[in-house]
Amino acid sequence: MAEHYLLCYRQELARYQQEQEQETKGWLKAVEMVTDRAGDQKSTFLRLRREAWRKHFYYKGKETWVPYVQQRYASYQAEAGGERAAWVGARTLRSWWHDLVRDVAEIHTIINNKQ
Repeated sequence: MAEHYLLCYRQELARYQQEQEQETKGWLKAVEMVTDRAGDQKSTFLRLRREAWRKHFYYKGKETWVPYVQQRYASYQAEAGGERAAWVGARTLRSWWHDLVRDVAEIHTIINNKQ
């Protein structure tokens, strides 16, 4: 569920504003808390990961978001004024993704325990 809310934050926020579901509210709050404290690298990564998800980057059942994000991240770094584009490894990207998902899930659990 954490992965879904990280990827579909805008859609779920719009749905929540219409329906006011408590379960959705907890997930949205958890995503907001994680994204608010994310640094520049992970914020850029999350934006690109969401972009890849919106474009449905799957090919014959295989996820292809990693090469897409690698390419776009390097382009973003080059445009931002870096002397050379930073290439981020597939393991690093997957690690960042798992970290974000884990953090959202943990914060959601804490929020639910408080209610």
